[in-house]
Amino acid sequence: MDLAAVVGSAGIFLLFCFGVMYEEGSLHPEYLQYMWNAPSVIIVVIGTLVATVAAYPMEMIAGIGKSIGKVYRAKNVPLIETLVIVVDVAKVARKNVLAIEDSLPSIENEFLRNGLRLVVDRVDRELITEIMSSEMKYAAQKKEADMLLIKLMSSLAPGFGMLGTLIGLILMLQSLDDISTVGPKMAVALITTLYGSLLSNGIFIPWANSLSFANENEKVLDEMIRDGVLFIEKNERAEFIEQDLMNYLNPVLKAKYEELKFSADKSGG
Repeated sequence: MDLAAVVGSAGIFLLFCFGVMYEEGSLHPEYLQYMWNAPSVIIVVIGTLVATVAAYPMEMIAGIGKSIGKVYRAKNVPLIETLVIVVDVAKVARKNVLAIEDSLPSIENEFLRNGLRLVVDRVDRELITEIMSSEMKYAAQKKEADMLLIKLMSSLAPGFGMLGTLIGLILMLQSLDDISTVGPKMAVALITTLYGSLLSNGIFIPWANSLSFANENEKVLDEMIRDGVLFIEKNERAEFIEQDLMNYLNPVLKAKYEELKFSADKSGG
């Protein structure tokens, strides 16, 4: 689970509640009741969802739950672990490429496993490059579409919030003869704008940014895997492959990898 995403979402909710309840140095929980209006929730939430359904194919809408779930899953891409696997496989391949096949069942990453399978099957290098690049391209397009769907929701929510406010104002103007109702009806009219802004800035935009961050990290991993597979197909030395693929690690991960490598060499010695 991504602790930052969970803490961020909870923090937004708590900050909102605190802002509503706080007044002159004390908290007033009873103020929260003024923040609830069922018709406003229907207009903003249901309206945003229905408009999103109208904008995308149903198969994409059906998978939105998985995309949202990805926001709260751990985003630690196993770059170091994958680099170790590629280097180990490269050492085996230098002796006998066909021996890689014995390692395939233990490799969890499907993209890496499929790439190495192409090497074992002696597929032409250019075809391997084309196959892996196409797979990366289509996977990236799917992830980008999921992120854009959430971004669309972030732009729709404020619009439906304003729509609800206009509806509330129209209804309020119909009863101006009773001035005592103007204040409460104005408050209700403005709640929809509040809901739209809260959904957009507090939920959908952070979700979209989280998915974008995860997509970039996974893209780096896929690129490292592709290069590693092509190096193995070329029968490059494991040391050379290791040095080249380490460029995909940021300084923190690179230092961690060096530390792990040193510890392994020391224990091996």
